[in-house]
Amino acid sequence: MRWLLNAALFIASASPALAQEPLRKASGGLFSPAEVVLYIQSDLKSTDFVQPLVCALQRVLAAPVSAQELNLLLGPELLATPTQFDVGKVANRFVRATAADGVPHSFKYLLIPFDLKGEPWRYVFSTSYRDEKEHYHVGVVSTVRLDVGNPRQQHHQGTEITTMRVYKLILKSIARLAGLSSPNACILAFSRSLEDLDRESPEFCPDDRATLVAAGILKPEESPEGKDCVIVSQRGPASLRVATVRRAD
Repeated sequence: MRWLLNAALFIASASPALAQEPLRKASGGLFSPAEVVLYIQSDLKSTDFVQPLVCALQRVLAAPVSAQELNLLLGPELLATPTQFDVGKVANRFVRATAADGVPHSFKYLLIPFDLKGEPWRYVFSTSYRDEKEHYHVGVVSTVRLDVGNPRQQHHQGTEITTMRVYKLILKSIARLAGLSSPNACILAFSRSLEDLDRESPEFCPDDRATLVAAGILKPEESPEGKDCVIVSQRGPASLRVATVRRAD
């Protein structure tokens, strides 16, 4: 059985390598992550956005957020087209490679610098998966269209832009993986193009935010910004502010 939510494909097939431990259920029937871990695939070299991304997510999420490199081989057997990887095959490999990592109830995200294909779309920015019994919650994010340069080469341009794009996709995914089934509005809006993603609000609609706070997924108030952190505020459709703040130790 498959569910199609937002641009997230939820696979309902359990992996024998996964621990059979039920996920903790939070208020409102949502599932609260114990931690959020970002895995940076070793071919991704444009990584200036990672630390601001971790900081921005940690400002709003109740669970701890961390990032680490993952040497995950993505071979030709995972290709869907000559230039695109099959996102489902990549996700399956990721699930197996990290099954023993972290604590129970981790939400795990793989960030890669390659284009992804997922039916029925020509490409996908990201896709999220959970199994039928909620034994794993993972997402795969491609930065090839999100990065202003070549993500397979180290560069220092457009960090704030890349951070904001990935931030929106991961925060949206966390809400959907947790079980939030609200309509596609505010940050949950469906992004059919990069232009749509850039116009999309970085915040949840008030009712959705209240639900996620009550479930212990979002903090009631954003934490003070830390070093190298991206601050996001929204006062109206045309007043998005993104800034990178660097504070001396």
